[in-house]
Amino acid sequence: MPNIRVAVCDDEEFYREELSKLIVIYGNETGHPLSPDIWDSASALLDAVKSGEKEYDMIFLDIEMPELSGMEAAEELRKMEKHVTLCFVTSHINYAYNAYLIDADGYVHKPIQYLDVKRLMEKAEMQLCYRISVEQAEKRYLEIKSGRRNAIVDLNKVVYIEKRRNQCIFHCTDGEQICYDTLKNIYKRLDQERFVYIHQGFIANYTHIKEVQNDRVCFGSGMEAPLSRRYYPRIHGWYTDKLNRIIAEHRPPGMAPRSS
Repeated sequence: MPNIRVAVCDDEEFYREELSKLIVIYGNETGHPLSPDIWDSASALLDAVKSGEKEYDMIFLDIEMPELSGMEAAEELRKMEKHVTLCFVTSHINYAYNAYLIDADGYVHKPIQYLDVKRLMEKAEMQLCYRISVEQAEKRYLEIKSGRRNAIVDLNKVVYIEKRRNQCIFHCTDGEQICYDTLKNIYKRLDQERFVYIHQGFIANYTHIKEVQNDRVCFGSGMEAPLSRRYYPRIHGWYTDKLNRIIAEHRPPGMAPRSS
């Protein structure tokens, strides 16, 4: 289960502490400890999210607060973070309708009951798990133009991609796949932490690289692709770091690293 980043915003200290305590109890019950951030001002919370200082999966907002109300803050938060789970904390049932107008995910009545908090936390966990699954699927699979129909490529199996005239060839562990698109357009759609240019006409899946030579990259099973001088320092540096990590992971405990 992923760790949920939670914020509690209420101008009344009693309710801040009470809600935070119930969130911590829920985390302990589920075996996933939670440590919510506490805010006494919606304006301060909003500024932290806008600046990128803070990022949350779930935010509990008191509706009635001075300066900036929870409802006003929620409207701004929804514009910036469409996936964040927004829950209102209120003493008045008449606010419920307005809460749903801005696509809120629920509300908690004061005095706060643990079962209400638990219900919303479970909902937030399900939403977060679903979003992570979708993001992982988007990173793993790529839809490409292949002949008269589109095809789905499993990027985990892609070793490298080669530009060939007006086509691109996906060289995979289980065969080849022709794509009618430019290498530049394909690269924009890839996970660029995993796929890297090694030549003007070649993109490699970094996880499949077995050896880096002066002018080529070797992937094993006889598969290799050219490596240009432009990209050599970057690729060689990454490959060296990878080797050092592997050596460190397999070094017996207490053995000092070999001096260079």
